[in-house]
Amino acid sequence: MADAATAERTTTLPRTPPQILGPFYPFMHTPTDSGDLTGGGKAKGTILYLSGRILAADGQPVAGAKVEIWQANAAGRYAHPNDDNVGAPIDEKFNGFAVTTTDGQGRYAFKTVRPAAYPAAPGRWRPAHIHFSVTAKYEQLVTQMYFKGGEYNETDSWLNSASRKDLLITDPKPADGKEPGAQAVTFDIVLTRG
Repeated sequence: MADAATAERTTTLPRTPPQILGPFYPFMHTPTDSGDLTGGGKAKGTILYLSGRILAADGQPVAGAKVEIWQANAAGRYAHPNDDNVGAPIDEKFNGFAVTTTDGQGRYAFKTVRPAAYPAAPGRWRPAHIHFSVTAKYEQLVTQMYFKGGEYNETDSWLNSASRKDLLITDPKPADGKEPGAQAVTFDIVLTRG
């Protein structure tokens, strides 16, 4: 009979499903490396403290992984020349693109705003989400994080194409000890090898 330590080592975590890079990857912008996309809290919308760990399928933390995020602002607009959602304003205080590197325990953290849904085509909307690109030693994963109960989650073809969409949906909670109304969410990402 295997002991608990052996059983723990043989546990395999489900890999985070890949998602599309999307049409609004901010290739023309320099990502902020401070972890704060809110311009020091000046951006409009609900502050969101986003953190998590990058793990290999065997549960080991992936240290030194590059984690990029990009997203729409609180009005559902990307600071991208191809975003024709002109009914939503651009927030000059919001930097919708950031990068960080995981620490020795595989942890990352960002301070951002909760994004809004936006029209993707006539009669079709994308639910609120945040894009991730994780580049580690052996692999790169592009995925998206969604919000529990998000409007349009059930009709979004990208979210619903995921083999395990439950692994992409988070449930924000009040961010205790932070700005009034701020939320916090944890989003762990599992790679195959790291």
